[in-house]
Parts: sequence; structure tokens; C-alpha cells
Amino acid sequence: MLDWIKVAGKLAYDRPTRERLLGYRPVVICLIQSLERDAFLLVQPTAGRGACMPPQEGIAQNTSVEEASSQCLDVKLGVSRKQMHFRRSVWLGRKAIPERQGSRDVEFSIRPMQGKAYYGSLSKVAEDTPITRNPAEVAGHEWMTIDQIRDRMTENSDRKQELLRVLFVKLVGTEL
Repeated sequence: MLDWIKVAGKLAYDRPTRERLLGYRPVVICLIQSLERDAFLLVQPTAGRGACMPPQEGIAQNTSVEEASSQCLDVKLGVSRKQMHFRRSVWLGRKAIPERQGSRDVEFSIRPMQGKAYYGSLSKVAEDTPITRNPAEVAGHEWMTIDQIRDRMTENSDRKQELLRVLFVKLVGTEL
């Protein structure tokens, strides 16, 4: 009986678990802000073909958004938990991925994959923090101001542009 109560509590209070159960893969987009100025660290994914986005990481089962953010910065950029200052996280929304619908690659799901469930996190890092890019994941990185991000947004797909806009409004209060 106690196990069912724990499961019901997890479904009620743990949104990533609920999203996974419904066929959405939980993902955190890690917005990294400079401690010194109003600039943000964006990366060019190895497979991104010119895209410029904050790093992203899937949220593993029984992992918080904060833990997934920390893991993302460590794996993709070599920034340890001690070098980052986690500020907060927000729910960004679901995005259907039509080309992936029907495939069964969301672990612990009762439905075939429907898309991704996005969370955003805001962390602050000193600009002089050494960045050690994981070459399998990140082709390049750059600290950018809001104006520079606006100028480069057109290099991203429409879906990524929309995610960036929502991310900046919800985490920083700035429209792109």
C-alpha cells in the first residue's frame, strides 16, 4: 500500500515523471549568464549546422532539473558544480516532434513518443571559467549579449527560435 502512495505522490508532484509517462522526453535547456555582465553563453552543437543555442540535456529518471543542469554543464562544457551558481528553473512547455511520433524511446512511458517536454534553467558562471567543450556534443561556444543573440537567431530553426524566445522571457524577463 505504501508503494502506491509513493507512486501517486511522485506523479502528483514530479512533473518530469508525469511527462515521461505521457510519452514526452523531459529536456532541460541551460541558460548560462555571466556573473560580470549581461551576456549569455551559447553553444553551437556538433550536429547543429550553424544553430546557436544554450546547451541542453535530457532529464534522467529520478533526477531534478537542477541536477540535470549541473550534469549538462559538466558533460558538455567541463563546468563543475562548484563553478556554477544555479538560480532557478521554469517549465517551458511541450513540443510535438512529428517525425518521432510513434517510436517508443521514452523510458517508462505508457504511450509512444509524442515529443519533448522542455524545462529551462538559469545558472550564473564567471566568464573566465575555463570551458572544455565535449567535441562529440559542442562544436563552439561564445559569450553573447542580447543584441548579438537577436542577430544570430535566424540561424536556428523556427522551433529553436520559439524555444529561445520563451526561455528568455520566462527566465530573464527579456524579449528576443
